[in-house]
Amino acid sequence: MTDTTLAYYTACWKDLVRRYESADVTELHALLASSFSPGARLLELGCGSGRDAAHMLANGFDVIASDAVQEMIDAAAACHPALAGRLCRICLPRDLPPSLGPFDGVYAVATLMHLTRPAIQEVFSGIRRILVPEGRLFFSVPLHRDDVQADECDAKGRRFTAMTLTAWTGLCRESGFDIITSTVSSDGLGRKSFAWFNCLAVTCRK
Repeated sequence: MTDTTLAYYTACWKDLVRRYESADVTELHALLASSFSPGARLLELGCGSGRDAAHMLANGFDVIASDAVQEMIDAAAACHPALAGRLCRICLPRDLPPSLGPFDGVYAVATLMHLTRPAIQEVFSGIRRILVPEGRLFFSVPLHRDDVQADECDAKGRRFTAMTLTAWTGLCRESGFDIITSTVSSDGLGRKSFAWFNCLAVTCRK
């Protein structure tokens, strides 16, 4: 993840937490809960305010939530006390050693697009190594944004790697996954020019 991206989240975490907690994520939470077996051991990459991890925990999943920004981890602990002892710092793509697992599933919401294409593939491969056989991966990334410049950054310095649905699923397959389902959904904050690609995948059988 680029230094400018991390710097933005480190500096603006208070405003971001308020935004995350106010978003309409009813559709997203339904997708997440239906993507994994009841009681599954899950790792979240990029937990932000802890919103999604708290929802999954409340629905019976065994969740470890991570973020690259310590301020976000601290905010998640404050916003959702039930996550105590379930939060850790992971900076992608480097912090996914096989010893981190095994997990039944991994999910990443609005996180992977901040990485370069090679780093995204590295993360997909790293996720596969920490999953149990036939473990599942769910990720949600923007397909359309109107605020990204030619250098793939927005005016705030955040990187947004823009890829088509086919390119995202292609990288996922190349890293050893089969695609189960993929959907496109509207933006939880009501931004009409934004669309989100939601993908559920499973590790290929050897």
